[in-house]
Amino acid sequence: MKRTTLAAASVATLALAVPAAAASAAPTAAAGDKQVVASKLFSPLSLAVKSNGAAFVSQNFAGQLMKVKKGKKPVVVAKAMEGREIGAVDVTDNVITYAVSWGENEGGIVRQVRKGRTRTIGDIGAAERALNPDGSTVYGLQDLDEGCEVPPFLQEYEGIVETHPYATAVAGSTVYVADAGANAIFKIAGGEVTPVAALPPVEVVVPAEAAEALELPECVAGKTMALEGVPTDIEVGPDGDLYVTSLPGGPEDGSLGANGSVLRIDPATGDVTKVAGGFISTTGLAVARNGDVYVSEIFTGRILKVAAGTDTPQLFRKAAMPAGLEIKGGSLWATTNAMTGMSGEPGDTPNGKVMRFGL
Repeated sequence: MKRTTLAAASVATLALAVPAAAASAAPTAAAGDKQVVASKLFSPLSLAVKSNGAAFVSQNFAGQLMKVKKGKKPVVVAKAMEGREIGAVDVTDNVITYAVSWGENEGGIVRQVRKGRTRTIGDIGAAERALNPDGSTVYGLQDLDEGCEVPPFLQEYEGIVETHPYATAVAGSTVYVADAGANAIFKIAGGEVTPVAALPPVEVVVPAEAAEALELPECVAGKTMALEGVPTDIEVGPDGDLYVTSLPGGPEDGSLGANGSVLRIDPATGDVTKVAGGFISTTGLAVARNGDVYVSEIFTGRILKVAAGTDTPQLFRKAAMPAGLEIKGGSLWATTNAMTGMSGEPGDTPNGKVMRFGL
């Protein structure tokens, strides 16, 4: 995804990870309240479901889009060129939307499958190169004292040209794209790709203990770090606004705080407001018709719920490495075990699943 500033260094600081914002315990689920729809998937990070119960799930790092249904053999719907990634899945009526990306955030396009025919509907990478919506946003450590020397990747920098279309949401003939490389939301309409909004930077104060654990100079403690606002999922809410999960482009272990959030964006004006915060490793998003919001945290093993009209996450379900979310047919669908099979360690085999949870 996007440049992750402190991510590599933060792996060693898991013991310092701060707890996520208080999440009330959910009622214990009944034994029959969940169902495994498919298993043995590799990197299933994105999910969409039709009303007939057919699920379309990406195997991102295998470059495949699969159709799965309970009791049926999985079918490959689309396959990318070797070394390319498939994700950002959405389905409406009989149209399947997905994205293909490649390189180190170098290129990304959105494609649609309609009546068995596949076509490219938008070049997100070209739009990012031409427009770079966050190009004037300043990231990195702010207002450092003179003589405070930090590694180059922590110094101030403006939004760079990168693209990684990571999620899509379709509203009529318009396709909205959450680009985790560009830190922006684009829309594809009338054959044109234009920006809707750049996500605002996430400003956090670096605690002294975190600076020490990361082996940073003492002068960094207490300074503000402007992290990139990385969108990881997007949905069109019942109010017509766009709902987006933001994963700050820094430590994903909570060592700088629980800084993930759910944002609401007016698609007409691009105005961004915060719906709820206090998340860690925010990955997937689903919005119910009544306005309830569900968020997956891939590295905490939790699916959280933000009830309509509130801003406090509550625990909905515990699940191993949850990623994609979707509400369909009175159930919350989720991909779980999304990062299994990636370590190369003996016994670590792909076992990503598509699950259904009762609402």
